[in-house]
Amino acid sequence: MDLQPEISIFRRFGFLNSQNLLYYQAELTILEKQLRDRQGIDCLDTKGNKRQYGVNWYWLDQSADDGDTIQLDLVLKIRHTLKEYSK
Repeated sequence: MDLQPEISIFRRFGFLNSQNLLYYQAELTILEKQLRDRQGIDCLDTKGNKRQYGVNWYWLDQSADDGDTIQLDLVLKIRHTLKEYSK
């Protein structure tokens, strides 16, 4: 292979790659539902700035000040998973 790389044959693991993408999609679907549910809960909360978390990144990023980073944690997990899925 070193002398003639054009004759190299490597397995692509197509089935496993497809299965992995489906797992990512399933995980993202669950995370999306969790985020929507949390946004609904926070939208009704009158404490701090929770009502703003779903529509304003600044307040979501500052959510530790309100002592509740559940929504932010979900967003960051979604961001990481989407990054991996998109590779």
